[in-house]
Amino acid sequence: MELPILTSKKGTKVIKSTQLHRALGLNDAHYAKNIKHWLSDVYQFGGEIRKPAGMTDYARAKQIDSSLLKEYYLSLRLARLITLASRSKVKQAVANKLAREEEAYPQMVQLSADQMIELLEQSKAMTRISCQRAAEKRHAAAYARRRGGMDYWNHYRAEMIGIRKEEIIRQLDQRGIKYRKRSTLSELLLRLDACELIRIGLTDHYAAQGHPLSYAQDIGRIGKQLAAQMNLEVIDDRKGEQLFAAPVDAGVMAGIQGVAA
Repeated sequence: MELPILTSKKGTKVIKSTQLHRALGLNDAHYAKNIKHWLSDVYQFGGEIRKPAGMTDYARAKQIDSSLLKEYYLSLRLARLITLASRSKVKQAVANKLAREEEAYPQMVQLSADQMIELLEQSKAMTRISCQRAAEKRHAAAYARRRGGMDYWNHYRAEMIGIRKEEIIRQLDQRGIKYRKRSTLSELLLRLDACELIRIGLTDHYAAQGHPLSYAQDIGRIGKQLAAQMNLEVIDDRKGEQLFAAPVDAGVMAGIQGVAA
């Protein structure tokens, strides 16, 4: 099966839409109709059901010949979801190939130097419990606006966080770390791995801004790595522990807390 994996300018692995169409054994005459449907259909991206996002899941390719067909670069994940939703007789084989390629080339957000500096500041801001709570609140409000209510919010958020309370307790017990029986998930994570709270806070922050959940989760993972490298500690600034908090840009702090700088 001929399905070359390319590298975009951002460093992510992609495939061409016309090549996916042919690999699925679909008639070239139906390409224009199919690509329009592919990019406007709804898919399940992890714990989020949505349409593909331009410049995140796909991008228009520059036309280099006289062909009338519109060419697009598709992320490996979107290509796999399109394949599974197709009526192709060979979709299982194509989907398996794309799944293997996803494992070989895991997607990761590529940030510019300025974006990385901003994320550094945001990671420092997320050492404050008040910023984490504000980000979660804004994410919940954005979810309610998008869905028309809070139905399934708890399930959605649990999928977003990706770690269950029972698993955290099991790890704490294994390590002999004491905790209160009625501790919340956040309180338990503070005992186990405080940088996880920074990851979750950043994911909430970017999701609240309207970014696809997959992008927000990638940002959260990068922020967690930065926090670990800088040895950042999470503090409960609501209890007057500001003196121990990492210094952070006031504008970044205001943006996360949703107030005027």
